[in-house]
Amino acid sequence: MEKEHKLNSIEELLEDNKFLNNILNGIKDAIMVVDKDYRIEGVNESFAKKVGKPKHEILGRHCYRLLCYLSKPCVHNHPCPVEEVFKTGKIAEVLHTYLEGHNVAYSRIIAYPILDDRGDVIRVVELERDVTEWKKTGDQLYNMQKLAFLGKLAADLSHEFNNPLSIILGFTDLLLEKTEHGTQNYEILKAVERQAFNCKRIVENLISFAASPDVTKYSTDVNKNLEGVISVVVDILHTEKIVIDKRLAGDLPRAKGNPGHLRQVFMNLITNAVAAMRGGGRLTISTKHNTAKNRVEIFFKDTGHGIKRKYRNEIFDPFFTTREIGEGGGLGLSVCYGLVFRNDGKITFETVTEEEDRENKGTIFTVSLPVAP
Repeated sequence: MEKEHKLNSIEELLEDNKFLNNILNGIKDAIMVVDKDYRIEGVNESFAKKVGKPKHEILGRHCYRLLCYLSKPCVHNHPCPVEEVFKTGKIAEVLHTYLEGHNVAYSRIIAYPILDDRGDVIRVVELERDVTEWKKTGDQLYNMQKLAFLGKLAADLSHEFNNPLSIILGFTDLLLEKTEHGTQNYEILKAVERQAFNCKRIVENLISFAASPDVTKYSTDVNKNLEGVISVVVDILHTEKIVIDKRLAGDLPRAKGNPGHLRQVFMNLITNAVAAMRGGGRLTISTKHNTAKNRVEIFFKDTGHGIKRKYRNEIFDPFFTTREIGEGGGLGLSVCYGLVFRNDGKITFETVTEEEDRENKGTIFTVSLPVAP
């Protein structure tokens, strides 16, 4: 009887163990259990899949060697929730940012303590979840909230600026008529006029920033609009020693979007690409119909210097610019973002700097628009 009871207990234990393993392996988050020496005692299938190794090659290894390729715990390299739990005995959580290929990715990591009878931490359970899409969606929403606030501010500022600018331009024009061509005074007045028109252009960008979404639904021929914009800038591209490579899909459906808005977006993206390729390069403009998502996609790929990592979260912010003073006010990409968003579209980018990969440096901006109903 006693032997039979022991056998039943073992069977129940094995059944319980199988049940727990099924639960752990059913969880899509990567789960890891480490001891006080940072050795991995257990993982689920999602973790093994993430690191690309079978479980028997993972168990017993130090987590910092396996995951971070370090010779000691990564206490001083970046926030480590496991170390934090061992130190405080409390749950710790961090958001890690890292490069996945050439794209920025995000992981939410939560570490939980496992206590002994005395309340000391003897192990830590760490859960890791890929939150890249959630983070990007949240960033887009945050950007649009900023745009809404700045739109109201822009509407007020543009009204205040337009009145004095009109007076400055009016009097400058009057003085130019009375001043002899070629004189120093004439050139000074022309410089004043040029800068006043620059201010006027910034105000116009602010007004387009503040404008309400157009309620009229447009459908547009994307290829035709691209051809029109390219024809305007082709001489500039030639002067700047930039080769243009057009790869426009022949069977492209019409896209939802205001043609005027989209031409402005295309012009801004081409201008930015030119600015990134001082000394020459190649600009590839291509279109395709993404049938799976029923969207028209437009790609602007340059071979420029790329966008530095420290700037990548800011490039769509109003007034953000890496250019020298006088080369631009930093409204181009933020205006593009707003115009594309109004047409139910998305604008994203991928970038590689010279420091990251000299052979493949450059940036690709992608504009995605719904197919017109």
